[in-house]
Amino acid sequence: MNAATKRLRAKDLITTGIFTLLFFVVVFVFAMLFSGIPVMQPFIVCADAIFGGAIFLYLATKVRKFSAITIMSVITGLIMCLAGHFWPCLIFGSAFGLLADFLCSRGAYRRFGWNTAGYAAMMLGLALDGYTPMLFFESAFRQTRLDMGMSEEIIQQILDIIRGPMIIAVFAGAVACSVVGAFIGKALLKKHFEKAGVL
Repeated sequence: MNAATKRLRAKDLITTGIFTLLFFVVVFVFAMLFSGIPVMQPFIVCADAIFGGAIFLYLATKVRKFSAITIMSVITGLIMCLAGHFWPCLIFGSAFGLLADFLCSRGAYRRFGWNTAGYAAMMLGLALDGYTPMLFFESAFRQTRLDMGMSEEIIQQILDIIRGPMIIAVFAGAVACSVVGAFIGKALLKKHFEKAGVL
């Protein structure tokens, strides 16, 4: 593949935009379903990872060029910032998006194992996006949730659940569920993978 074909073209950017939007819809749906239920907070990113696998894998194997996955991750982090999260979303979105792109590129975006590793990296970044504010920016997190109309009691319950050993389970769950999501995506996209020569 020469230098020209490695660059994202207009059709690649359109594909990236469409699948980034689809991925964010998944993130948004589960955030809305679970955000007001304290006991479900640790499972938001797990649900995202399971249901977003097919979207990620299709983008990776369709575009097959470095930076498409990074763009998806950065835009997701940016939208999360605009929706009330904090600036670390952009840092984690950029760093883990680049890591995901790098891992997928190791298998030329054709190897299922490398693509799964890349997906797990991106979802770990998303977990850090979502839960780091609760750990290190508690006052700001509390205020933004109050501004959204969430009660002080529910906010405190969410913080109590996330603190301590549970946060390790959240990050481990993000990785584990990414693997599950990748296998589900592989099953759903079997014909696409066969056509693309994905192993």
